[in-house]
Amino acid sequence: MDKRQEIHQQHFTILLALVAGLLTIGTSGYMIIEKWGFLDSLYMVVITLATVGYREIHPLSPAGMIFTMFLIVFGIITLYYVIRVSGEYILTTRFDKSYKLRQMKNQIQNLIDHYVVCGYGRMGSKVASELAKENIPFVVTENNVQAVEDCRSKGFLCVAGDATSEQTLIEAGLMNAKGLISALGRDSDNILTVITARTLNNNLFVVAKANQDEAIDKLLRVGANRAVSPYQISAFRMTNFALHPGIADFVDNVLDLKNSEIQITDMTVGSNSILVGHPIEEYLANRKSGVSILVVNRSDGHAIINPLGDTVIQAGDRLIMMGIRTNLEAIEKIIN
Repeated sequence: MDKRQEIHQQHFTILLALVAGLLTIGTSGYMIIEKWGFLDSLYMVVITLATVGYREIHPLSPAGMIFTMFLIVFGIITLYYVIRVSGEYILTTRFDKSYKLRQMKNQIQNLIDHYVVCGYGRMGSKVASELAKENIPFVVTENNVQAVEDCRSKGFLCVAGDATSEQTLIEAGLMNAKGLISALGRDSDNILTVITARTLNNNLFVVAKANQDEAIDKLLRVGANRAVSPYQISAFRMTNFALHPGIADFVDNVLDLKNSEIQITDMTVGSNSILVGHPIEEYLANRKSGVSILVVNRSDGHAIINPLGDTVIQAGDRLIMMGIRTNLEAIEKIIN
């Protein structure tokens, strides 16, 4: 919470205290001065403070008239205070861009294990939309003014700046991020972004776009965990649609995380997991868990494809699994 928010909160607290105080003092005053009941006294205070102009429910004594005049004066002062505080709050939250910017920065500072998406072009915007569908926290960095406005209009957190700059990545919360996706238009920018990100946070999982095939090896050498060529993927997908349309459709359904009940995911077995040292069939057999283990990736780089039930799980294994969402969530609890 920034200083201006604290001031607004203090004003609202004072306002509530004023209203409660006036109601209490006014009700007590009429009960003592005019000897009225609680309900009549409270009703008189409300119509007086609201300045609705109703007549008194009972004739007032001189002392009651004087008390009412003071109550009206304090009611007008309170009403002015309500209008001022409400107006300031509406103006600052709806129209003050600097206030919205500070609010966004505060949100970014509080993020942990989020993703930083570099670039909000054709690919970066799609990446952001997919992350948003899965409710994955992320921050976009973009140096094009119009693209920044478009990104923020979607409700996404967006830092205006060059992704190759350390300052921009730090503002995007890179030090607390889980991963980085570099989808910039030029390979040289993606390479420099990966180098900068690795310098700041060596624990990131980095995925980078390669516009040219020769850039893939460069991105991997400078620290990207994965390098993706849109043209290679498109060619592969088009070929599969032409040669194996049924398989391609099945893969599409599985990869549609938002609409498909069946999903493919990966989970890493921790050293304290109950699975360590036990065969797959003991906890993860399909007939028990409803999940199919497709691949077991060992920490040494060895992959066991379509593992048998007697395959023993080791600490650090990365399991590629397929199943319905609810079953995968149950397995995740067992693994962790």
